Amino acid sequence: MTKRMLDATASDFLRMNASDLARSIRETEGRTVSAEIICHYESPVEGVSLGELSAAFGADIITLDFYDPDAPAIVGIPREEESGVPSLQHLKELVGLPIAINMALTGEAKDGWLYSRRYSKDRMSKAVNQGADIVFLYGDPTSGKTVEDLVEVVQATKEAYGDELMLVGVPDVTLPPPVHEKGISDYKQAHAAILKAGAEGIGLVMPGSKQGWRIAPTAELTDHVHSLGGLVWLIMTGSVEGSPRENIQQMALNAKMVGGDVYRLDEAGLSGMPLPENILEFSLTVRGKRHTYRRMALSAKR
Repeated sequence: MTKRMLDATASDFLRMNASDLARSIRETEGRTVSAEIICHYESPVEGVSLGELSAAFGADIITLDFYDPDAPAIVGIPREEESGVPSLQHLKELVGLPIAINMALTGEAKDGWLYSRRYSKDRMSKAVNQGADIVFLYGDPTSGKTVEDLVEVVQATKEAYGDELMLVGVPDVTLPPPVHEKGISDYKQAHAAILKAGAEGIGLVMPGSKQGWRIAPTAELTDHVHSLGGLVWLIMTGSVEGSPRENIQQMALNAKMVGGDVYRLDEAGLSGMPLPENILEFSLTVRGKRHTYRRMALSAKR
């Protein structure tokens, strides 16, 4: 029997495939928190990585931004040539949590800001072998990538890895905010196609993060994704993850009322991570002290 995210320990996560993890999140009923970190940034606290710091403040899932499967490195984590273990896998063992990465469909050159996150079949294979549990897939409209391209990659990846990997499609990069009926309809069509191709979830902007993302349309899109059997990841972005406590509390309450399954706090709060106290505050708001303190205290050896 799959445990809820609230109750799962490191040994439970190791036994979960993508379907199990999706079930664990779904049964947690909107009380799962993810923190995103930038792999090549130094931690504001010496002797500990950003991923470990995020876990200590209550994150259930760690998302790695700028993770490069061709040159895998996470500041504060020994490289594979030093430890004999891929750095991503090493971080997973230290925190005892699922690890996600970002990948973008892009044609950017080597000096482009998406280059280290670029998707290819070979790089996806490396990420899976290095221990990634979840991949967020984005399109890059500046490279001419569309929702249709995203759907093709989701389908090909699911055919290759099946239940070995959870996929989350994030179409908001290629679509404008859903401020009118046509926009909402475009998102619904994109979500239906991405989920039909095999993705377990959809990433949406958390209201209050980006201009134009309002509570009512986001709730409608969330309900639609749920009706199709998908999970919704509400993503706090735009550097709002570094905003004052009162704002975090309000956004957390709004996100839970919207119906999100997972709340991802992005990396622009402090030194390549959300403000640690904001991870804690968000967690306390959506699930209270009991579950928050338990996640903070759980050993990776359990």
